[in-house]
Amino acid sequence: MIMSSSPAMPTYILQEDNLLREGLRLLLANTGFCPSGCAFELDGLIGIPRDKTTLFIVGANHAVVCAKIRHRFPLALIAAIGDECDASVLASALESGADAALFISVSPSALIASLQALVDGKLPRIDARLWSRQMQSKTIETASPPLHDEADCEVAGELFRGKQLSSRELEILERIVRGETNKHIARFFSIAEPTVKVHVKNIFRKIGANNRTQAAMWALNCRQHDDMNHASHKPFSLQRH
Repeated sequence: MIMSSSPAMPTYILQEDNLLREGLRLLLANTGFCPSGCAFELDGLIGIPRDKTTLFIVGANHAVVCAKIRHRFPLALIAAIGDECDASVLASALESGADAALFISVSPSALIASLQALVDGKLPRIDARLWSRQMQSKTIETASPPLHDEADCEVAGELFRGKQLSSRELEILERIVRGETNKHIARFFSIAEPTVKVHVKNIFRKIGANNRTQAAMWALNCRQHDDMNHASHKPFSLQRH
């Protein structure tokens, strides 16, 4: 049995399969993710707070459900869980607002660790197997190669500087990494939502991303390079939380 000393996170399970839904409920019952509600569709859940962070574990109609959750609960974190036989469904869930994508074959300890990491850092958590099947082909044009020495770091630095993201664009990119919607970003910075949309469009254009998931992956890739570069001048740095 996996216990957790962390404060409980309001957690909701959406899963069409009764057996899987019950299995997830029992697995998480004695953790910081003890389910506050379980259902096979979003309308079957009641009493979900809109003014605080909640966690949804979605295993049914991923893309549609994720989009609905994002619209109704902008502060929510979403973890999509799906079958390895149809990885494209999870990829669609990410594009529709999911913050994490995991295969249903993930071990209980890995599942809970991923949920905890998602809650702690609000960063996209993607099963490495899904990355290799789906995401790599989408981001290969914008991802930078692994760094091996200082010369490589200098080259990467020039690439990052060449993107010429403004300070506001970097701030908004950080919120995208957190999985926040344009509406929530606008509220956070006290600016108009259309202004956020313009910034997001410019970010996509500058880094060569087609959607928010690719932008987040690009940012995380840059963050990894930044961690490897111990020089005093760091051309690209996103705030860590």
